Amino acid sequence: MVKFFIHVHRILGVFLCLLCFSWCISGIVLMYHGYPRVGINERLSRQEILDSAKLESMQLMWGRLPKDVLDKNLSLNNPYGKPVFHYGRWRDVENVYMDSTYVLPSNTYLLCEEHARLWCPNHRIVKVDTMRELDVWIPFGQLKRDLPVYAFYYDGPEHYRLYVSSRTGDILHFSSREQRFWAWIGAIPHWLYITSIRQNMQSWDALLYWSTLICMIMCFTGFILGIRSYWLARRKGFLHSPYKKPWFKWHHITGFFFGIFLFTWLFSAWAPMSPIFSGLFRGEKVKGIVQESISPAAYQLDYRAAIAAVSREQGGVKEISWGRFQNIPLYKVRTENGIYTIDASSDTVRPFYVTEEMIYSAVKKLAGDTIRYTITKMDEYDNYYISRKKGRLPLPVYKVVMDTENNDVYYYNLESDVPQHYDDNGRWRRWAFRGLHRLDFKFLLDRPILWTTVMWVLLLGCTFVSLSGIVLSVKYIIRLLRKRNKKYKIN
Repeated sequence: MVKFFIHVHRILGVFLCLLCFSWCISGIVLMYHGYPRVGINERLSRQEILDSAKLESMQLMWGRLPKDVLDKNLSLNNPYGKPVFHYGRWRDVENVYMDSTYVLPSNTYLLCEEHARLWCPNHRIVKVDTMRELDVWIPFGQLKRDLPVYAFYYDGPEHYRLYVSSRTGDILHFSSREQRFWAWIGAIPHWLYITSIRQNMQSWDALLYWSTLICMIMCFTGFILGIRSYWLARRKGFLHSPYKKPWFKWHHITGFFFGIFLFTWLFSAWAPMSPIFSGLFRGEKVKGIVQESISPAAYQLDYRAAIAAVSREQGGVKEISWGRFQNIPLYKVRTENGIYTIDASSDTVRPFYVTEEMIYSAVKKLAGDTIRYTITKMDEYDNYYISRKKGRLPLPVYKVVMDTENNDVYYYNLESDVPQHYDDNGRWRRWAFRGLHRLDFKFLLDRPILWTTVMWVLLLGCTFVSLSGIVLSVKYIIRLLRKRNKKYKIN
């Protein structure tokens, strides 16, 4: 059995130490530089202001929009001088232009070029590529429908690059040379963004699943062998390594301590994809929060009045979306400086605020007459209602613990219209990924400097374990080649 473990650890190490090394190094980079995406702030700063006097009434628009559009994140903005409605989720978003006579041209290149000039008005376009296949900056399969994609290159030291969809003229990707550099040594190797694989979710999931699983086996066999080596050398002193050669010795010492954390990081990435844990990691809809569809007639306030009111007090409105809290219809009006929630249940413009009474009423409706529950007002974060970004989660928050089979817990704050929800499955997911992978523990998150220090120490330790494994693997391959050469010469 020992010889079997040695062979397994050695053979897997030859192939996988480099992968673990890249994961550790890229993990350090990801602490400071993410994958380049077009953020909401970049879009808002370039969008034109919604002019309430030039917008059509919703009575005309409801007939052109799908009947269930209010359940699909309906919003309106003005990205290029033509107000357009959006509905759908993530990358499966559909557009409906307010001007029913406007039709995208059959050849959208000139439109895409115009959008590219508007996006970077202070830079000149020096090159344009027509991309008929996805690449590493747009590797997602959903974007195949946007092909061909026009890639615009700009002058200047930043070397900006912009990808525009030929189907809609929308911006798909924008990055500078610096962002792309950090992505190549950060997000891309860490998430294995291999374009040919990433565009197929099943293939990408399989790659992550098997690579992390095999790396876990490598770590496990190494840890068992490390314990055995310490046990055999126990008479020479506490945790005395029996190895004399420097690379073997330090791989043994650092692997024994940091290999545990490397294993937990691998496990936290593997477990949500594993069928063994499918019951624990299966996402569930928030019980009781999904409501019946709200009728367009519930929006008594003209959305143009909400836009005009916010414009007068807070500046130009860039976007408006249709929402609700329980059965109360809401408008969420966004400017460059913030989001303002307007009560749409009457024809009078008035801000909407969540109150304690509303929360208690929502909880009572959620629990019904059969479920017992307790409500606690929290002025501090706990291990579930917490974030590394300061100010992202408002306080106070009302924690609702329900006596249900799955131990459901809800967190209601006074600013969000949807509570956070955890059940037994959600808690497993939270600790498996956010806890083990990101070290999102309240003790560390309350001390950002300590969290950063711990992450650096662990990542550097795991990096050295992987690096020493790479060196030993190279030495092992060299020994094998020398033996083969000697055998060839003898024969």
